[in-house]
Amino acid sequence: MKLLRRIKNNVSTRHVASVLALLGVVLIPALAVAIPGSGELTAIDTPTGREQTELYNFISKICLVVFVIVCAVMFGAILKFRRRSDDERPEAVHGNLKIEMGLLLAASVVQIVIGIKTIDVMWYVEKLPETEMTVEAIAYQWDWQFRYPDAGGFVSEDLVIPAHTNVKLEITSKDVIHSLFVPELGIKMDCVPGRFNYWWVNADGPLNQLGIDTKAKKAEGEQYVTTRPDNLPLLTVLNALNVVDEAETITQYGGLERRVTYLAQGRKNQVGDDRYAKYDAVEYRGMCAENCGKDHYNMYFRVVAMTPESYAQWIEDQKNGGSKDVNGSELYASKCASCHAADGSGVEGQFPPLAGSEWVNEDNDENKKRHIQVVLQGLKGEITVMGKTYNGVMQPWFNVLNDAEVAAVVNHERVSWGNAGGEVNEEMVAEVRASLGYPAFSAGGAAPVDENELFSAGRQIYAACVTCHGADGKKGPAKLAGSSMVTSDDANAYVSMLVNGTKAKSAMGRSMSDYDIAALMTYTRKSFGNSGGAVQPSKISSVREAVQK
Repeated sequence: MKLLRRIKNNVSTRHVASVLALLGVVLIPALAVAIPGSGELTAIDTPTGREQTELYNFISKICLVVFVIVCAVMFGAILKFRRRSDDERPEAVHGNLKIEMGLLLAASVVQIVIGIKTIDVMWYVEKLPETEMTVEAIAYQWDWQFRYPDAGGFVSEDLVIPAHTNVKLEITSKDVIHSLFVPELGIKMDCVPGRFNYWWVNADGPLNQLGIDTKAKKAEGEQYVTTRPDNLPLLTVLNALNVVDEAETITQYGGLERRVTYLAQGRKNQVGDDRYAKYDAVEYRGMCAENCGKDHYNMYFRVVAMTPESYAQWIEDQKNGGSKDVNGSELYASKCASCHAADGSGVEGQFPPLAGSEWVNEDNDENKKRHIQVVLQGLKGEITVMGKTYNGVMQPWFNVLNDAEVAAVVNHERVSWGNAGGEVNEEMVAEVRASLGYPAFSAGGAAPVDENELFSAGRQIYAACVTCHGADGKKGPAKLAGSSMVTSDDANAYVSMLVNGTKAKSAMGRSMSDYDIAALMTYTRKSFGNSGGAVQPSKISSVREAVQK
């Protein structure tokens, strides 16, 4: 027993700390690449993404070499200068100038090399090259709009771009700070209200720069770059230790799986059998990387890179698609199913069900108008549905869906899943929209807006302009009071100044709707002693298309 106790004491005092430290040195890097979710470097489908990945791998290798050298020196010192007996007095070491200067010089050289490489990559990635087209990426709680000014200004809920083409992204937000993130393309940029940030992308699409069929290779699951070794024994052990019960596994898809079809169907970067099936294209994942609110987790979008020929066809299809019937089922799947579920069952404790709900099933005009109002206006606070209380937030859709689309999605909800609430029509939607004070948004175009309404809305918008232009419009070099540009019947110059900006002024109007611009112009044209008339949103739409760069 005395012998065992002596052995135990010796091991505890001399070796346990070293053994634990050594295990930590070995296990921590292993865990970093073995834990599910540690992920792979996926920014490999653009030139900028490949440059970023190469830089990451370069710095990682340097860090690994430094880590090994430091650990070797540390453990060598521990072993060489350790106390060998309780009464031993270790030799005092006061340093070595040559070693210290050598380490300082080596560290300086490493920092300079990393700095030069990093600046070189940053210059390439962040310097905007000559681009062939522009797409405006507009974030809002909790979705995205992508506007195509070069193709007439139509808006898409997915980012569709031609492959092997320099595309300029003008990125902004309608409400709070968001962040546009497409890991596979190496895109990451904040979306800030009232300001445009810029990024450029040149996606490989169905064929990479070497002419390799990336669509087929990605469908087969091939990975070009990875930080996560295959068949790692530790990964098998960690997976075997999974403590999640089978009953607790998630069976209901969220917004990502619904919007990004190749994930839901177990395919890698291959466009599914949906609206893009007829195009030669590859699909990527897009998301918000900023904690922008409670539904931030579900703010995904699709990025579709098409061959130039397919993209040209897609543009034509979008331009000619205005006369097509609106599909309420498709709208519900893309806009509503992520919260209310594909079968209308909702999410327990979070989002109320629509199937069987008294909010949907009462077949009378009052209930129908309430249903339309919820879609247009959104909903906040506690509500009771089928005897259960829910307290969440539903975003408004009045400025996203036109009257025909609202009617289509409401009708889908009122006649699906066993519901029998009766259908609504566009005229009823327009009536509810007007009663809420929202601008007309019919399928065929906007009706004239009352001048007093425009003036009132413009006054509220102008509150954000007072700092530069003054409450009386006489502040700063660009005075609005008495300005010929403001009062002119030709709106081109005024709209161009708002949406394109100047050397002294950012393009604040780029993220504003036609209604907002019309309201602001109406207010400034009828204030500060100016005698201009009201400007209708319908006029802004045509002028904007002509002047926006």
